[in-house]
Amino acid sequence: MNVVEKYIRYSIIAILLSLSLIVSAQKTLVTIIDEDTSEPCIYANVALSSLDGSYIIGGITDEKGKIEFDLDRELKITVSFVGYEDFTGSLTPGENLLIRLRTDFINVETVVVTGQYQPKPVDKSIYRIDVIGANTLQERGVNNLAEALSNETSLRLRVDPSLGTSLEMQGMGGENIKYLVDGIPLVGRVGGNIDLSQINIENIDHIEILQGPMSVQYGTNAIAGVINIITKKNNYFRNLLKGDIYSDNKGNYNFGLYGSVIRGKNTITLSGYRHLFQGVDIDLNVDTTDIDGHDRYMEFKPKLVYNADAEYKYQNQDFQLKVKSQYMNSLVKHYSNYLEKIVLAYDADYHTTRSLNSITISDRLSESLTYSVIGAYTYFGRETEFITSDLALLTKETTKTASTVFNNIMVRGDFTYAPQGKNYSFMAGWDINHDNGSGDRIEDGAKIGDYGFYISNQYRPINKLSFQPGIRFIYNTIYGAPLIPSLNVQWNIIERLNFRVSYARGFRAPSLKELYLDFKDSNHDLSGNKDLKAETTNSYNSSLEYTLQNADHELKFAPGIFYNDGKDAITLIVTDVQSNSATNVNLGGRRTLGGEINASFISRSGLMIRAGFSRIGETFDNEGEGDYLPIIYYNNYTFNTKLSFRKYRTTLRANLKYYGKTPSLASIPEDQGGGYYRVFTDPYGDLEITITKSLWNNRLILIVGGKNLLNNIEGRTSGYRNYGQDGYQDSYSSPLNYGRTYFIKLNFKLSQ
Repeated sequence: MNVVEKYIRYSIIAILLSLSLIVSAQKTLVTIIDEDTSEPCIYANVALSSLDGSYIIGGITDEKGKIEFDLDRELKITVSFVGYEDFTGSLTPGENLLIRLRTDFINVETVVVTGQYQPKPVDKSIYRIDVIGANTLQERGVNNLAEALSNETSLRLRVDPSLGTSLEMQGMGGENIKYLVDGIPLVGRVGGNIDLSQINIENIDHIEILQGPMSVQYGTNAIAGVINIITKKNNYFRNLLKGDIYSDNKGNYNFGLYGSVIRGKNTITLSGYRHLFQGVDIDLNVDTTDIDGHDRYMEFKPKLVYNADAEYKYQNQDFQLKVKSQYMNSLVKHYSNYLEKIVLAYDADYHTTRSLNSITISDRLSESLTYSVIGAYTYFGRETEFITSDLALLTKETTKTASTVFNNIMVRGDFTYAPQGKNYSFMAGWDINHDNGSGDRIEDGAKIGDYGFYISNQYRPINKLSFQPGIRFIYNTIYGAPLIPSLNVQWNIIERLNFRVSYARGFRAPSLKELYLDFKDSNHDLSGNKDLKAETTNSYNSSLEYTLQNADHELKFAPGIFYNDGKDAITLIVTDVQSNSATNVNLGGRRTLGGEINASFISRSGLMIRAGFSRIGETFDNEGEGDYLPIIYYNNYTFNTKLSFRKYRTTLRANLKYYGKTPSLASIPEDQGGGYYRVFTDPYGDLEITITKSLWNNRLILIVGGKNLLNNIEGRTSGYRNYGQDGYQDSYSSPLNYGRTYFIKLNFKLSQ
């Protein structure tokens, strides 16, 4: 064979080998879409394995729902995507495979983190946790945390036009509820309550509501329970921009933007939100000095709120560093009526600023050992400008200012040891909280520190039974604190029957505001009380959850009961209803008990029905001598229905909440013997209806609807006694809502 023949032969062999490689490794395209809407399933998980099940390669779909592989043989393909049934099939080289995923409305798992050793599905948590998801918040067109929580069966909201909206849980409210944002305490209470209407929810992924004392893990303020706001995380999009616009017929105009970029292991997220409310006068005639019918006074005062967040995250496998800053600025304007003849009005501007800055570090040290550390600093300031307005000359002069500032430093950390395949796990942690305050309305040198160490163990003697005992050691710089124990038990009696029972002791030291702050505005006169004692409670909770389901329907029942026995309960008592003067006092004892039952039905057809009923009883012992008032019960009802037309990308939703007749306490003057008696607020209901329409492949979401459709405006409280006060009345009306509201909201999302 000569040289030319050898060259030709080798060339032919090389060409054949190249062709065989090309043929054996062919481009294979997989497209995954929603069966009902034909929309792409973005970031669906795709895994390829050999026909005997050995994993070979995998990936996630792009924004068009597509993923491409180079295949040289037939493989098994498995597709999984949250909210959809898994798909399994075969994939051959060169094939263009279209997969239509079917919605799995039954097995969608919500992962929770509050109080957990590690994130886990909500039905596997040893605590009973209620979750409000992002889709629910979007479909209801809510704007703040108050609206988000307003439809929960076990929660009761109280509206104050000046101080904002506050919350009661298991018959307790104010400082007894711990509010967290990604596990960091929210600082800035007035009158014992966080103004929920100031909390922006545009960047919220979901809200976790845990009822019952959580003092072992979260320390003071967690006697009634914990509400943890979990913000959204951008884990996939290289570039992401979202926003929303809201307007209604009551003078609310809102606008927000959210942007996030991922570059390698780094993520930067920025967001901002503006809420403008022009104020509403519901004509309760609180200020009766109007001249010639010119009424400037508004019960629901004009408000301007700005929220801004900035976050940097570095992620390297299990190690995560997160630096975050959150800012809120609020301006509430009070307009009074002018005085006769001189045409002068005495107005006020209330400025509130909250800044929360945090650093979080977490990592997995080994397969079984993880840790996390959070350090945070919160600034909360409130300034009042007293303004004299000349309505003839149209001039304004600031005549006086008053300011108050509170600072909180918090360091919290924990170590979790959870070996795989073992029936036990441990958590140990600590937290340090230091608060100080200064200003015109607070005593000089006001400060308090709270230091805690806790440990808990989760043990599973058998697969379906879990025990979690825990204990917390507390040192408070002002008050002596007892040991705080807890015990939680979870038992999956049968596959779909989940039983939980718990005991916990709670401890709460008075806050600086309750001790020292004197707060006065046009509607309030709240006084601090330096003689307050720390509050303790023993609480018992039990719940059951039973689920019936098949391929197309799910029916769920969830009853629960609770009993709280408190000592030295810190309670805000109205001392003069006409001037709305109030102060915090210790009641010798407070007991709350009751229960709730929730039932839900979900169908693959798109129908959802939920109904809930709660009954809460409360009684008080003034002196702590066991002389309790008769127990008074009050009821709450909820009914929710939703109908989804997936093919048309449209959802109809209606929510009804009814509050029964509710008791509260009023004070007896000291010269009349002192003590307290009950007054009652009339029942009322709240109805909202919304329609949600998805456009442009879910890039645009349009929500229209109505809120407060039963047109609640004022709430009447009656039963006040006559102790010789000037202008005595046995009942008083207070603002409840600014009336029937119709709104439109548009959300948009652009990603790459």
